[in-house]
Amino acid sequence: MRRIERTLVLICVCLLCSCAATTQVEKQHQADMHYKLAIAHLQSNNPTYALKELLTAVKLEPNSSSIQVALAQAYQQKQAYQEAEKHYFKALELEPDNPRYQNNLASLYLDMGEWDKAIEYFDKAANNLLFLNVHIAVTGKGYAYLQKKDYVNALAAFKEAARIAPRYAPAYFHEADVYHALGKPDLELKSLEKAVEFAPQYLEARYRLATLLIKKHSTEDARKQLQAIINVAPLSEWGQKAKDLQDALDVL
Repeated sequence: MRRIERTLVLICVCLLCSCAATTQVEKQHQADMHYKLAIAHLQSNNPTYALKELLTAVKLEPNSSSIQVALAQAYQQKQAYQEAEKHYFKALELEPDNPRYQNNLASLYLDMGEWDKAIEYFDKAANNLLFLNVHIAVTGKGYAYLQKKDYVNALAAFKEAARIAPRYAPAYFHEADVYHALGKPDLELKSLEKAVEFAPQYLEARYRLATLLIKKHSTEDARKQLQAIINVAPLSEWGQKAKDLQDALDVL
């Protein structure tokens, strides 16, 4: 009888373990479904629906760094910055050396106006040997320096980003910001021309280039830039601005 009892106990333990394992697999599957739905909502610029899905997912899988960082992104889009920071930290606690999470946290600090913290985390991402987009982190660092009006370090960062990724247009665009702040329109013009050369559909860069060309009395060249914007996106914000500026030039 004792053998039979021991056997029955072992069978019960095995069944309980099997049920527990099945339940955990089901939880992971459900969490993954909610996570994938949330990512689709984030990509569609609908953070409210994303947040709803992620709050369900995180209850099922609280130790998923992917869910934690997506939750942080949803809160960031909703401008709930303190909540976003908390979940970025949780993601980094689960994966301490993930450079993408470091870069994302740095971008949050840009939104929060915490320039020194942004620089710290952009530096961590840029110096992480596993990060594939170092030029993005370096440009982010430069932007933070620009907001601090530290033009020397800002310019150095943008030039470094351009050296790492010579066709990365935002590095040249923000380099132009530095030259504008320093009152160097010729260098600003060259930087904007590079931004447009490497990213022809960078409409904000084209518009700024057009306004600078107008100031330099290169009206025909400015018209070409404005028309290029209108051709690409006539109903966009920059398309409307380009049309208004073009109409103003016609009056002159």
